Amino acid sequence: MHVTANSKEVIPGSVFFALKGAKHDGHLFIREALERGAVKVFAERDPGIPGVEVLGDGARKRLAEMASEMMGHPTHALKMVGVTGTSGKTTTTYLVQHILESAGIPCARLGTNGGEFRGHLVPTSNTTPDAITLQKWFATVRDQGAKAVVLEASSHALHQDRCWGIAWDSVCFLNLSREHMDYHPTLDHYFEAKALLLTTHAFFSRGLGKTVHAHAHRDSGFGKRLLTENKEIEGFSVMDQIRDLQTGSFGLRFDVELQGRWISTECPLFGSFQTENILAALTLCTSLGVSPEQACKSLSSFGGVPGRMEFIPNSKGLFVFVDYAHKPEALEKVLLAIQGGGRIWTVFGCGGDRDRSKRPVMGEIATRLSHHVILTSDNPRSEDPISILREIESGIEKKNFEIEPDRRAAIEKAVQSAAPGDIVLIAGKGHEDYQIVGSEKRHFDDREEAKRAIGVPGQSS
Repeated sequence: MHVTANSKEVIPGSVFFALKGAKHDGHLFIREALERGAVKVFAERDPGIPGVEVLGDGARKRLAEMASEMMGHPTHALKMVGVTGTSGKTTTTYLVQHILESAGIPCARLGTNGGEFRGHLVPTSNTTPDAITLQKWFATVRDQGAKAVVLEASSHALHQDRCWGIAWDSVCFLNLSREHMDYHPTLDHYFEAKALLLTTHAFFSRGLGKTVHAHAHRDSGFGKRLLTENKEIEGFSVMDQIRDLQTGSFGLRFDVELQGRWISTECPLFGSFQTENILAALTLCTSLGVSPEQACKSLSSFGGVPGRMEFIPNSKGLFVFVDYAHKPEALEKVLLAIQGGGRIWTVFGCGGDRDRSKRPVMGEIATRLSHHVILTSDNPRSEDPISILREIESGIEKKNFEIEPDRRAAIEKAVQSAAPGDIVLIAGKGHEDYQIVGSEKRHFDDREEAKRAIGVPGQSS
């Protein structure tokens, strides 16, 4: 069986799904699919063509189920771990992969940074790709020897049923704050999309014979709501399960309570907020059978996450970090975590053609928690960069900021203004190695620019 939602991929005998996408409407290509040899066509609405089966809102679920069948139901044979939440998904998935690998369980990872297994990276255009791409990748890594997969489940993917048909084993809800309000009409709509992973998806997976462990962070208001509304979801809590936290150049040291016993551990991640991601990863992995002691022991060798509080080594005595924080809650978490040392110089902007409501909020947060802020371009896309910066500025009451639209110049100015012992936070793009201006995607990497500004050998000026 061959299943596709792209009429150009139809071959004789294919099953074609006509779906309305963001750019193209598949219903307009049904006749082309039939001419190419499609033997069955499913559609979301009636196209007025004989023989087409109309599934309405259920079309995407059927596509996902048939994609799984086409690839031999790969997730039935894998330990499938799903992570959702506004902030922390990527770091949590990296931690899960590291813990499982350390326990002798070959684990593939897929999310914002692409798909990865055994050093082989597959770029993805979305945090969570479409159902057919997902199932093909699951089958590929299964055949390459993976025994587990950890996946970032975005709200878009859950709402659009891209993750449907996956046989989950352990899933987790981290937190929720305002994000993607250009897609979700309300915060409740956003929450309900995220909650699907722990409710409808978990129920579906149990029907496939999986023993699904669903976890929610009960220190989060929305996590608490999930726990109240669904008694099958298990809670975890940084407030209750982490104690004696120490932070320093070593990263984090603390005691963690897992399965009724306290264990001392250390992880080379910066920022106390990382305890939420660490505890989530420990909870997910121990639910799959990894011993608490083994899981905690593996944390000390964790290599970090590209573009997530990534430290840029230098000989100038500066603490320079590049972080992906591009949402109000994430930016506030990072800035709160680096308080107490030297002065904080923050460089950030907001992406164009995205949720505009967060711009003034982030301006207020950055100026409140920094010594000095340089507002600069992120990925302006089709918007005027200065207009974006003015919207950020509209939320600022303090005078400790300046505007420098050129991101390279802004990074250079922050690094050169900082004194030994100061902290420079370059936020918003993290691991990204590009900048989107208009329709052009240009090479640009905050880490490279920070090294160049510092004068690290090998970085062109």
